[in-house]
Amino acid sequence: MSVRRYTRSKFGDFINLLFLVCAGLFTMLPLIYAVCTSFKPLDELLIFPPRFFVRRPTLGNYLILPDLMSSLKVPLSRYVFNSLFVSIVSTFFYIIIATMAAFVLSKAKFKGRNAMFWVVQFALMFNAYTLAIPRYLIFSKMQIIDTYWVCILPHLASTLGVFLAKQYIEGYIPNALLEAAKIDGASHYRVFWSILILTCLVFWDFLKI
Repeated sequence: MSVRRYTRSKFGDFINLLFLVCAGLFTMLPLIYAVCTSFKPLDELLIFPPRFFVRRPTLGNYLILPDLMSSLKVPLSRYVFNSLFVSIVSTFFYIIIATMAAFVLSKAKFKGRNAMFWVVQFALMFNAYTLAIPRYLIFSKMQIIDTYWVCILPHLASTLGVFLAKQYIEGYIPNALLEAAKIDGASHYRVFWSILILTCLVFWDFLKI
């Protein structure tokens, strides 16, 4: 009995590659427009309808940038520090909280686990902008307005990371590995840090290779 082998056509691969290249170039349009706009003189910036490409490029916008920065009440270094601090702290705690929640929802056995995961999935449908006013009222009651917590706490409650981490744990970390760790006397925290986090790091390093 002969086995029929199905092969992909080179023309189909070329069409798929061409589509991906066009889609990638399309996503770069906002970046290209921003770079072109930075070289526009004032009269081209105020023209309506706006032009995509610059006709009379100039470096004046970049030359006056140091003077504008020196006249700011808050130095530019403060903006850079705030951005780095908030992004690093938010990312670190977001990964820890999301992976912990995903680990429990995927490997722990308790009543209501599926219901809790359904709540996580339903939370993905909420737009962050619709929650701006309730968040402001909550933060004002907590008296943390104009603090770093306002920029950090909303990201920690995001459910997208929980959903993605749960799918990864269920697909790449077998239950036999966790049971072997428990037989060796590892606690839940040891399993989480030594197996789950280490496996995630190895997986991402493998993807980079």
